Amino acid sequence: MVVILFDANVIQVKFANWTLCTRSCSLISDFLTQELTPLSYKILCYFILNPNRIISRDEFVSSVWANHYVDDNAINKAISDLRRLLKATEEAPNLIKTHYKKGYSFTSEVEFIREQHSFSQKDTQEQVISSASNKIELNSIQDETEKQSIEGSSSLELLKNKAKKYKVIKPNLVVSVLSISILLVGLVYWWQQQPQTLHLQSKKLSISDSSVYSFITLSPTNDKLAVSKMNTKSGVDEIFIIDLETHKNTKIISESLDAYPIGWASNSIYYQIINNEQQFCEVWRADYLSNNELYKKEKVLDCESQYILSLVADETSNRVIYTKFGYRNVPSLAALVSRDLTTGEEFQVTSPNLDSFGDRYVTISPKKDKVAFIRSKVGLRQIFVANLDGSMQTLLYETTDNIRRVSWSYDANELSWYVSSSKELMGFELETGKIHKQTISTDSYITSLLNGFDSIYGATRTSDNDIFIYDSQTSSLRKLVDNRASEFMPIAVKDGFYFFQEGEPVRLLSYFGKQISKDDVSISLSSLNSGSYSMKNGLIALSSDRGLHLLNPETNELKDSFVFQHHIVDISWFNHENLILVLQSNDSEQHIWMFNINTEESQKIIHKDAKSVSITKNSHIIYQDFYNKFYIFDPQEGIERLVLSLSDFPFIHWKLYEGDLYYSTGSKLYKYSLDTHQETTLIYSLDEGEEIIADFSILKKDGFYNYIYQIHSFKNNEVVLLDRVE
Repeated sequence: MVVILFDANVIQVKFANWTLCTRSCSLISDFLTQELTPLSYKILCYFILNPNRIISRDEFVSSVWANHYVDDNAINKAISDLRRLLKATEEAPNLIKTHYKKGYSFTSEVEFIREQHSFSQKDTQEQVISSASNKIELNSIQDETEKQSIEGSSSLELLKNKAKKYKVIKPNLVVSVLSISILLVGLVYWWQQQPQTLHLQSKKLSISDSSVYSFITLSPTNDKLAVSKMNTKSGVDEIFIIDLETHKNTKIISESLDAYPIGWASNSIYYQIINNEQQFCEVWRADYLSNNELYKKEKVLDCESQYILSLVADETSNRVIYTKFGYRNVPSLAALVSRDLTTGEEFQVTSPNLDSFGDRYVTISPKKDKVAFIRSKVGLRQIFVANLDGSMQTLLYETTDNIRRVSWSYDANELSWYVSSSKELMGFELETGKIHKQTISTDSYITSLLNGFDSIYGATRTSDNDIFIYDSQTSSLRKLVDNRASEFMPIAVKDGFYFFQEGEPVRLLSYFGKQISKDDVSISLSSLNSGSYSMKNGLIALSSDRGLHLLNPETNELKDSFVFQHHIVDISWFNHENLILVLQSNDSEQHIWMFNINTEESQKIIHKDAKSVSITKNSHIIYQDFYNKFYIFDPQEGIERLVLSLSDFPFIHWKLYEGDLYYSTGSKLYKYSLDTHQETTLIYSLDEGEEIIADFSILKKDGFYNYIYQIHSFKNNEVVLLDRVE
């Protein structure tokens, strides 16, 4: 069972003519005290935390029994036992009501009695001792003063005469000098804490000017780079090895399907061949000669994944450790798995929770005894180190920054990674836990960076995010802004729509008719992750990590901001004063809450894990769970039903509009009717493999629909060596 607790300072809960003592788990009524069993206590606590609403049996199973199988007889008996304890009287009638085929409700007002903090006896004793010590010290000073005054009375007049010859230092001058000194010390300390700037000049290593280079990986000895080169015209993927001494590019693999280098061994690279439409995924090993040309290649395993893997070789044991997707039957969830290359037997190295995207980007230490990997969650990245068998897992660092990979130092005493949003190279010392960072200044736009033993390598920008508008009346697609800055998060309103553009600060752009206006918004770009517009109050709600911001787009005014204890995964307006939030708790739950922007009160309303949430036209809540299944929840009745399952797709982005559920799987947009359960594929289809619908919004004008797409597309780029500029 799960643990259901009140706040730590709640010592009693009063309801009807009963008092629940939380410390002793007992019920008191008049002069009768009854000790509750653990199960009765948990059920009663859950009723108290959720009064005056219907709680379904499924919710009880989920929240009290932690989704373990419980038959109806066990639930009936548990409720019956609790009813016997809460005996009905004229003053306190039956508090637990049964709602036929719906569940139960707890019909009583509750009052929480909290502990009043006071000084402990130890604190009081310490105050008395301190006071006594002060008195003794004061008496000693007074005695010494009297003694000095008697002994020095004969020279008092002489001291007065000498004092006339000297100027008295004014107190305000002393204060000014001290203030300036403190300010200077503070400025020096602040300057020392600022990240150093590392100036880098790029030198081209790649040979093509009309290809997209991605997934650059360093060999364990740091003398070679492997890189995937995609020709956007022919659709052929090639893998090249770049010799870092001679800078020679050698083609080792050419595939008609997507091909990516994912790991290294001695004189070998591991690469992945993948095609999502054909549900095809294989991992191969390519052995190369001393001149980096292909010697032979062989298939290693079927990966059954729609995601790019990461792999390291444990050559001593003839094993590989790789990111295996589909963990716990969730397509997007990955765990690290160790595979014996001789027998094909595997064992699990890590066990991520369902609330995350799992463990990715594994890398092996130069000593071949440890691996580092990144655990990816919504809005959070965690860096772990573990032994090759998964033992001694240690969480080193967590951040809201988007980290793509980590690199080991030559002596295996430090890990480093690059944060592209802030252009900072971070370092973590394993022995001391000390963090240091350097700001990267380059002569080219670097989005991917690898910190080698002695040199730094990178790839220039491979993609862009642009806002397009598709007019269903004319079947035309038009790009709104043509520049290198990324645009994101389109939000449709009554007569137009808003979207954001990256920069310092981030810009809010609006489109009404044929005009685009730009305004600066003081909100951090690196953590801005979800938004929702309310037609009733005209505000856009934006979430950034634990922060909730209310923006008036017409005046570009930030109306209010709130800070939550937990990370905000998704938001949606319920009405003009209430928001529905998906909050991620410390114990990895992602439950759904309602938050009132006027009273700042919040209440958990759905005790099941969710990824995203929205509101139907009849004020029901629709949410997406970890398995890409969609449920509609009636907050008045307390019941829910499954309306759509998209568990076969790893990537889903969706919106609710006019009672229909619109969703994208990457290159296409679909409309699903919640009333008729009919699905329609919309007209426009993107160039699969090159363009992805990362976000979208819907605007209806004059009876026709406009679809506003945020399209992620690939751009030709370069692989570069980054030399330090003195």
